Amino acid sequence: MRFGIKSLLAAMLFTSVSSSAIASEEVNVYSYRQPFLVEPLFKGFTEETGIKVNVVFAKKGLAERLKREGANSPADLVFTVDIGRLNEVVEMDLVQAVNSDTLNSNIPSQYRDPEGLWFGLTTRTRSIYASNERVKDGEITTYEELADEKWKGRICTRSGKHPYNLALIASMIAHHGEAETETWLKGVKANLARKPQGNDRAQVKAIYEGVCDLSLGNNYYLGKILQDEEQTKWANAVNILFPNSADRGTH
Repeated sequence: MRFGIKSLLAAMLFTSVSSSAIASEEVNVYSYRQPFLVEPLFKGFTEETGIKVNVVFAKKGLAERLKREGANSPADLVFTVDIGRLNEVVEMDLVQAVNSDTLNSNIPSQYRDPEGLWFGLTTRTRSIYASNERVKDGEITTYEELADEKWKGRICTRSGKHPYNLALIASMIAHHGEAETETWLKGVKANLARKPQGNDRAQVKAIYEGVCDLSLGNNYYLGKILQDEEQTKWANAVNILFPNSADRGTH
């Protein structure tokens, strides 16, 4: 029987933290993940094990904080929100390897570091949102097509410096190289309907308002929008697309 997320979390906490932390019956977690997403997991872990979870939440800067604290850091475990931030803590030598049969058998190899420096618990996609009135089915199927001149003045996005977009750009470099990716980025920039601004929800709203026809956004934002009565009309104006499904897969 495969483990659920709560059991995997318990396994991760038990195999990642120091024996002194377990002995004190408290675990300290630094988390980029929003409280409402992870607090139910921590609560379940505490109910199952009796071990208290102390959490420090932050939108940014946890890696720098860990570096400053050094060996005196109280943190036992770090929860990140993006592969870029995972790579950051690894490159800064802020984590140590974990060898766990439970984690290795329940998390596929493509979702964990080969040396056991990190383990992925959830995945998400950097999807394309498209107007269901102004974009035909099948009219765009890849990230590469965002640079096509046919989309000139029709694309919205948040800042290219945001980690969500930086991770997508890194993916493009991995698949196409720096030179081709630079050309692609120039093409996408030329197709923007406005200066990058707002968050992913704001791009869906812009499609609803007719500002643009396409946007980049994480897939889970559609669910969030549908849960907001005032924003449901935004969701009803778009289709969510999963680019490159026919070849390398969606980022």
